Amino acid sequence: MRLTSLDFFRGVTVTAMIMVNDPGSWQIKYYQLSHATWEGCTITDLIFPFFLFIVGVSIALAFGKALTKGATKKLLLRKTIKRACIIFSLGLFLNLLPNFNFNEIRIPGVLQRIALVYLFCSILFLYASKKSQLIWFGGLLIGYYIMMMYVPVPGIGPSNLDPITNFSAWFDRLILEGYIGSHGQGQYDSTGIFTTIPAIASGLMGVFIGHLLERKNIEIEVKLIWMFIIGCTFLMLGWAFSYEFPMIKRLWTSSYVLFTSGIAVICFAASYWFLDVQKYQKGIKPFIAFGTNALTAYFVAGIFGKLLTSNQFISFNGGKISPKEWLFNDVLTSVFNPYNASFAYSILNTLLIFILIWYMYKKKVFIKV
Repeated sequence: MRLTSLDFFRGVTVTAMIMVNDPGSWQIKYYQLSHATWEGCTITDLIFPFFLFIVGVSIALAFGKALTKGATKKLLLRKTIKRACIIFSLGLFLNLLPNFNFNEIRIPGVLQRIALVYLFCSILFLYASKKSQLIWFGGLLIGYYIMMMYVPVPGIGPSNLDPITNFSAWFDRLILEGYIGSHGQGQYDSTGIFTTIPAIASGLMGVFIGHLLERKNIEIEVKLIWMFIIGCTFLMLGWAFSYEFPMIKRLWTSSYVLFTSGIAVICFAASYWFLDVQKYQKGIKPFIAFGTNALTAYFVAGIFGKLLTSNQFISFNGGKISPKEWLFNDVLTSVFNPYNASFAYSILNTLLIFILIWYMYKKKVFIKV
C-alpha cells in the first residue's frame, strides 16, 4: 500500500528537519525553531519523533505487503539488517566530516538512531504478535521511567534528571567512553544509546497505525476516527504524565514519547484524510519529492552543511571565513534583522537541497538503501 499521505508527511518532516538543523546562527534563532533547552517541547522537538513514527508506519505497510506476496521473514530480516547497517554507517560518515578524525569520532547521531529504531521495530513486527508489540511498547516506556526516576546513578547518587548526572548520561559515558556529541559538553549525548530505548516506542506507535491501515474489514472513516481518538488520547496521557516524568527531548522521556506520538498520529490522520481520502493534490509535489528521497535529502544536507561551515573557501580581510559566515554576516544581516537573517539562511539552504531533490524526482531517480 503506497500512501500519498505518508510520502507527504515524510517530506514535510525531512524538510523541517533540514531547516532547523542549519540556521544562520545557532545563537540567534526563533524559539519554536530551536529545541527546548531542557524541559518542554517546541515545534522543533516534534520533528525527530515524527520521523520515527513514519519509519514505523512504513515498516508495517512495506513488510505487510512483502509477506502477502510470499517473502519470508528470514529474507526480510536479512534486508533489514543490511539496511540498518548502511544507514548507521552513513551517520558515522557525517560525524567524520570534514576532517575524518577517527580518534575523536562521535558514535551516536540522528541516522544512527533511525537505523536502530528501524532494526528493532522491524524485528518486533516480524517475530512478535500484535499483543506482544503492545506489551513491548508499554514495557519500554515504563521500564525507562523506572530506570530514570528510581535507580541510583553509580558513583553519583540518587536518581535525577539533570543533564550530566542522570542515569542515561552516566550509561553513555560508560559505554561510549567519551565518543559523544559536543552539544553535551562531552558529558551526554542527546541521541545516545540509553535514550534510544524509549525512541523504539516512537517507532512502534507508527507500527500500530500501520496495522490499523492494513485492516481490510474496517472502513476508512472508522480508521480515521480511531486515529484521532488514539492521537488525542496519547497526547493527553503524555501531557498528564509529564507532571511525574517531565517532557525532555534530550532524554526522550516516556511522557515525551506519548505526547509527540499523539500529535504525530493526529497530523498523519489529517494528511491521510486530505490526500488519500479526499484526493487533494494541489501544491504537494515539492514535499512528495522530499518524501520519496528523504534519506538522500537529509544526507546531502548534512554534507552540504559541513562544507558551508568550512573556512577553507573564502578569503576575507586577510583571513579565511566559511561560506556560511560570509552569507549570514555580510549578506543576510545587511538585509534582515538577525533573527530573520538566521531563518532566511535556513530557507536558502533548504531550497538548495530542494533543487537536487526536485531534479531527481522529475527524472524518477529514487535512491533506496
